[in-house]
Amino acid sequence: MTPAAAARQPVTEAADATAALTAAREQGSPVKIASRTTETDEVSANPDGTVTWRQSAQPERVLRDGTWRPVDLTLRRQGDGSVAPVAAAVDLRLSGGGAESPLVVAAREGYEVGLRWPGTLPEPALDGASARYAEVLPGVDLVVTASVLGFHQVLVVKTPEAARNPLLDTIAFGSHLRNASVREGFVDGEPGLQVRDAAGRTVFRGDASRMWDSTASGDHDGLAVAPGEGSRRASMEVDVSADTVAVRPDEAFLADPATTYPVYIDPEYHWAGLKNHHAVVQSGHPDARNYDVNAGDLIDLKAGRATDGSGTSRSYMEMNLTRVRGTVIKGATLRTRVRHSHSCSGGPTDVWLVGGIHAGTTWRNQPGWTRWLASNNRSNNAAYCPSDGGADFDVTGAVRDGAAGHWASVTLMLKAANESDTASWRRFDLNPVLEVRYNSTPNVPAEMSIEGGLFGCTIGPNRPVIATKTPRLRARLSDPDGGMMDAGFRVLRGPSGGATWDGNNKYTGNVPSGSFAEVRVDPGVVPADGIYTWWLWSGDYELVSYSPTCEFEVDTVVPGEPAVSSADFPPGVAVGGPGVTGAFTVKANGTADVHHYLYTVTEKEVGVPATRVDPPALGGDATIRFTPSVSGPQTLWVRSVDRAGNLSPVVGYRFEVEDREPLTPGLVGHWRFNGDGTDAGPGGRHLTAVAAPGFVTGYEDRATQLDGATQWLEQAAAVDTTKTFAVSAWARADRTGRWSSVVSQDGNRTSGFQLQTTVDGKWSFSMFGADADGGGQPHSRAVSTTPVQPGVWTHLTGVYDAGEGTLRLYVDGRRESQVGHRSNWNAAGSFLVGAAQWNGRRQDQFQGAVDEVRVYQRALVPAEAALLANQVVPRARYALDEGSGTSTVDSVTGARATLHGEVSWVTEPGSTAVRLQLAPLSSRAYVSGPRPAMRTDKSYTVSAWVRADTLDQHSRAVVSLGDPKFSPFLLGYRGETGKWGMLVSCSPTQACGTPAVSPAAATTGTWVHLTGVYDTALREARLYVNGELAGKTAGVTGWNGSGDLLIGRGIWTGVPSDDWYGSVDDVRLFSGVPTADGIRELARR
Repeated sequence: MTPAAAARQPVTEAADATAALTAAREQGSPVKIASRTTETDEVSANPDGTVTWRQSAQPERVLRDGTWRPVDLTLRRQGDGSVAPVAAAVDLRLSGGGAESPLVVAAREGYEVGLRWPGTLPEPALDGASARYAEVLPGVDLVVTASVLGFHQVLVVKTPEAARNPLLDTIAFGSHLRNASVREGFVDGEPGLQVRDAAGRTVFRGDASRMWDSTASGDHDGLAVAPGEGSRRASMEVDVSADTVAVRPDEAFLADPATTYPVYIDPEYHWAGLKNHHAVVQSGHPDARNYDVNAGDLIDLKAGRATDGSGTSRSYMEMNLTRVRGTVIKGATLRTRVRHSHSCSGGPTDVWLVGGIHAGTTWRNQPGWTRWLASNNRSNNAAYCPSDGGADFDVTGAVRDGAAGHWASVTLMLKAANESDTASWRRFDLNPVLEVRYNSTPNVPAEMSIEGGLFGCTIGPNRPVIATKTPRLRARLSDPDGGMMDAGFRVLRGPSGGATWDGNNKYTGNVPSGSFAEVRVDPGVVPADGIYTWWLWSGDYELVSYSPTCEFEVDTVVPGEPAVSSADFPPGVAVGGPGVTGAFTVKANGTADVHHYLYTVTEKEVGVPATRVDPPALGGDATIRFTPSVSGPQTLWVRSVDRAGNLSPVVGYRFEVEDREPLTPGLVGHWRFNGDGTDAGPGGRHLTAVAAPGFVTGYEDRATQLDGATQWLEQAAAVDTTKTFAVSAWARADRTGRWSSVVSQDGNRTSGFQLQTTVDGKWSFSMFGADADGGGQPHSRAVSTTPVQPGVWTHLTGVYDAGEGTLRLYVDGRRESQVGHRSNWNAAGSFLVGAAQWNGRRQDQFQGAVDEVRVYQRALVPAEAALLANQVVPRARYALDEGSGTSTVDSVTGARATLHGEVSWVTEPGSTAVRLQLAPLSSRAYVSGPRPAMRTDKSYTVSAWVRADTLDQHSRAVVSLGDPKFSPFLLGYRGETGKWGMLVSCSPTQACGTPAVSPAAATTGTWVHLTGVYDTALREARLYVNGELAGKTAGVTGWNGSGDLLIGRGIWTGVPSDDWYGSVDDVRLFSGVPTADGIRELARR
């Protein structure tokens, strides 16, 4: 295809409404709006600027991995052993057999409902959408069939002998429920089973009251879902408890000689949250509740009188109208397809506008009929008059009434015009489509503001005051249909109600819906200081809407300089320290109309104030609370701002923050848990154990192990939670999916703070608005982006900065979240490790291990949070000083590493090392040892002395860890640069990573000390040569490898690589990152 031909290809789909409408106008054909596609809806933009909405009654597609896929209910076995459909509108999981998991669970939007079989299930036989569990009782199979919105489950009682089993007298299915409860009977007018959320909204509907036999005529395949035409039916008693749904089959029905076996006993559930519904009512089954039933003989819609026992049928369709409420309807069509007609010349089928339907709709309980809308007499009889069956009905009047009346839905009825004529009987597809072409009146302009949003729309005494006579006016234009819009802005002299207009109209066009239209008032429109009114109209080039009026006032006086003082940080004296909050008082200094102040703190001789603080009243004093993160001289830069935004000159207040040792000042308590709850801090706050928690191997040395139920440790209140404080801990969660607290402090009714896991598997540092049941408002939570990794040690630091009014959460030394919070109450109760308080009760117990808990009555600054997370713990050291043999000992753990291939011992004055020599592939030299107890997705350090024999264009690994495809790191020589390097690979499955390399070229024949660091707090890889920083790479994210320790080689693309030729000595590996001095110490020989 030539470029010109490709350019002429019409656009069929665009990402949003604006792009679609633009393309439709340009090419003269409709364009689908991708962003508005749902399970049931497709929306297209038309060349004339209107929009067509195509809405199906039931889901036609489901979203999987960002792509819409057709519904496919074929059951497949999953990797975890369960069974699931390929693509359904609910998340459906069936048992693969056994007794552990539920028989079937349907889930959607966080709600789950399902059934458990009271016994062990065999492996199911799969057939399309059905799974058959054979002989769950003698002569009884259990069949689960997937539907678009849920499932059908039936017991198939195959013989009268099987029916006499006393276990069938009462069948108690276990209930599986999540975020919902189940009720049975007529509840709020709804029959059957209702699964409701905490607010009482029905989220799933079900039925457990039906049983039927196999008397039905025709194909019996659908009987495992619903009774067929002619099936004998009976009702069952149903009892619902918190844990079970129990049914009592009709014994007389089972024993009746007229009953044809197999007999089917049916509990089922379906999602109730869709906006569209249907019901087929039949005179032959006057009490049948067929609301949203779509199986058995109800796999289609029906209209007219049939020749079987079903009698006269009518079909009701409730279609959602929320998208078109308040719009201008250009046309509406109900598109159906006749699947089968009794005759080729039968009378027409009518469509009527009717009242609403519900779960209790039956032949005896039908809605009222409002008016006839349209007729169609399309025939489709495969034997005599086959056709595509397309049958359209013009329902414009009904949809137009609904749009004008803001109806939530419209209900339409299909019925035969002559219900006594069997020739008029038709069956229609179960999934009719309502197609509506419409145009929406533009929304009223919103977010009206002046100067780019600085001042909102107000009238009266609180109108904004500005300092320019040519302000920028803007408003957000939007049209429910999207597309391009235009607008006209008008400015009037005087306040609203008495303003005069001189005819000015600042026009702008081609504004995408949802965007701001903004204009600058022309010079002369505002001739002088005073009060003015403005408003605008907005349109879609056909319809127009009008905004409310707004006012502004012009004022041009500049405020004077403010005055600054501080008792906490007086000038000329080094006081406080990093993390210590101080207060600064700012005065208007004689300027009466100061509205607020701007400030910043810098270590430089200049600063641009940007952070705002408000006085309690116009022209009043304000207090700035600031928590320094570094020591040394600093300057608070302040300026005043009046109501109009005029700025005063900037004033600088110089103060000095005292230099203190990190992690020591402000320490209230430090618990190492090396066998007990002793406080290693200055306060002697020893923890008291509750229910004898144990002690296990910790992140370093020992840690306390908690059972998540009865065990925790406690002490009197450690911090004043109205003031700045910080808390940190190493935590290893053994369980997720619930609230559990690592560290907290009690109030009277609720915790003052909680360092915790969340119910959705994240870390959180939380504080609450009130010491009351439920915690009052707000619930402020700094929640991690990193999920909790069960069984993995993770360092957590929570900081409440009273000066800044924020909560900060650091995970493994990296700040992951910050939210605003002002604490106005002090939690004076117990300080807890492993539990929390809620509604006056002890709960949220932590299941796992906790180590190295610290608490401070000051903030921990970012460098300190990183320092704690980078706590250095030796994990392995191979001194390589044996001098002989084929193994070497790790002095940290006692493990042994094995020498392979052409490895020899080198003894020199003062040292012994190994030398790895060039050899054939089968005898390549390397050393392998057990993997050290360190994770390479956390901070770690690796070091070694090296002396290269040969360096060329190939990379050489001195130390690495193995993995199936790629080593997580390679410390050694980088052939592509000819320099020493530390490479942290970026993926276990891809060849990627940027090494930190030395500035100078690597050399042979000389002993060199290499240290490689991965710092997860900084997302940084660093290389040290002979104890000094030689190179670093930012933006690095490590991952956790699984292989052994390797000395002298790595793994790349799944094979051994980067063989080292030369000597290696004193290999060390650490969790964490030593200080610069610590790394220099490693390089001492």
